[in-house]
Amino acid sequence: MPVKIERHMLALNFIQSTDYFDWCWANGFDGSLEKSAMDLREEIEAYQTEQIKRKSHAKLHRNPKAFLAAVCQGELSSDEIDRPVFKLAAAEIEASKEDAEARSSLLSMLSHLTIFGDFIFQTVPNRDETPFIRGLIKLHDRKALWLRPLEEWKPKSKNRERMFGELTHHLFDKFGDVPTFMEAVWLRNDRPSWRYRDWFVHLGRGYNLRKAKSVIPLTKKMAHHYLQAPDNYTVEQAIRWGQMKALGCSDAAVDAVAGSRLGRSLVNEEFWFTVLRFFANNPMLDPRQIGPIVDYLQNQRFESIEVEIEPGNWRTDPPAQPSLSMNGRTVDTLLKQVDAWHQSLGKLRNLPSGLYEKAPFDGIVIEKRRGDKIERWVIRQLLSAKDLQVESDDLRHCVASYHWSCARGYCTIWSLAVGVDHQKLERRQTIEVDSNGMIVQCRGLANRDPTTHEWSIVNSWAREANLQVSGYL
Repeated sequence: MPVKIERHMLALNFIQSTDYFDWCWANGFDGSLEKSAMDLREEIEAYQTEQIKRKSHAKLHRNPKAFLAAVCQGELSSDEIDRPVFKLAAAEIEASKEDAEARSSLLSMLSHLTIFGDFIFQTVPNRDETPFIRGLIKLHDRKALWLRPLEEWKPKSKNRERMFGELTHHLFDKFGDVPTFMEAVWLRNDRPSWRYRDWFVHLGRGYNLRKAKSVIPLTKKMAHHYLQAPDNYTVEQAIRWGQMKALGCSDAAVDAVAGSRLGRSLVNEEFWFTVLRFFANNPMLDPRQIGPIVDYLQNQRFESIEVEIEPGNWRTDPPAQPSLSMNGRTVDTLLKQVDAWHQSLGKLRNLPSGLYEKAPFDGIVIEKRRGDKIERWVIRQLLSAKDLQVESDDLRHCVASYHWSCARGYCTIWSLAVGVDHQKLERRQTIEVDSNGMIVQCRGLANRDPTTHEWSIVNSWAREANLQVSGYL
């Protein structure tokens, strides 16, 4: 490397040539070693300008109101920010309503909230991809419906989650009747959450839930139980709680349904309500069987079948039982059918050994010292039907049934395993990530929930891979 380039790199505080070339390409300069004196001078001027801007931004970080003003007024973009929490806050503001009046009003709201600390720049605990400012922006979007002035609010708690929840009730809950679990709807970004935020406003004015727009018809009794759902439930899970408690189901049965796909999806409700009624009519059914039964019914009634006509040529056939009904079914018969289905999944071993498409993000390896031993935690993608079958066999659940969903790109399946020192890895959890980059399932041996320590590994991976974690997990 020419001496003048080495000196030039050092003047720009670059030690590695790769870092220097990356900077050049990012700033529109030629990434080569052949440069004129004018080229070098232009790069130095650009670097000095960049450093002045960075110092200016660093000062803004120490002044939250000035930072918010710069972002809301378009003087500072998220691309120019290095600190993660501030970068995320700026990105959320940029995604909000762009007209000057709305931004000015939003700035006024956010600036006022800075007097209560930095919680507006923080993320929800264990949800590093979900900043509180996202929820604050959504609260502002419905400013015309506020019941009380923002200036009258004084938080009772220093816990940022409770602070945010208190604010939602101050602005929209006239009588204090809106259940705690609904506070989270202001932090969600999915399409159904728009309706649920309308529910919050509707309930906050003292109106009956049954009068709100809903895809699920609720009886008076169901609506009553919905409002009594556990605080850690999502709205979808609370709806299942309302339905099943009204039908007389036990808490354990409701929790099992809430942990299945029925706890996050309200589609095909006409059929699925007959399934809920079946569970209610069979109270001695082991709740651990509910998840596998739901998976079986979903597969048989709604999932198409891929048939290989010849090597590389596939045909899509209708679901195995598109007219499947719960009429006349007994628990014994249904469990035998579920067992037979699980056994048939073993035939996936005979499928072609083609690999699924690799996810656009990687797994992770985390090493942790426990006393004098090293725990090695590994999350890796399962890339074939045989991988799914081995995982299914080892952990005694039905992840093998996800073969076609993986093949079509609807989701990716990952395995969390741990080994001590250099011992063989032991499978602990199976993780489903949907096509939107959200972790929607995490189940271990016989469908058990992850331990706190396993969750910490999954959350570390989610942060590293830029994945979201579904609110119901």
